[in-house]
Amino acid sequence: MRQHFEQDLSREDIFRMIVKHLDVFPLTSLEAIREVIRSSLNQRGLIGGMTTQTGAATYNRKISDQDIQLINECICDLLNSRVIQPGINDVNQDLPWISVSDKEKLETLVNSQS
Repeated sequence: MRQHFEQDLSREDIFRMIVKHLDVFPLTSLEAIREVIRSSLNQRGLIGGMTTQTGAATYNRKISDQDIQLINECICDLLNSRVIQPGINDVNQDLPWISVSDKEKLETLVNSQS
């Protein structure tokens, strides 16, 4: 399990990245949002190709359960506040596909994150 350092993503960091992603990609998927977070953690060297030697075992660090929980909480907050909704079109009407349902609320969030 990955130890948490000061450079780990906070809930606010994750929320900000999700909001920015939705601003650029108003029709998206939960997996695309999760990939944005994974990419940021990888760029910071917190997960991915870095290996750590523990005794005789070498392991690749992966996204933590805590980070996954924070991502899910942020997505639920956006769903509950009706900024996003399930589905993007007639063929993909349900989760994991999502779309921005209130562009004004999203724009307010984008501006408040700047």
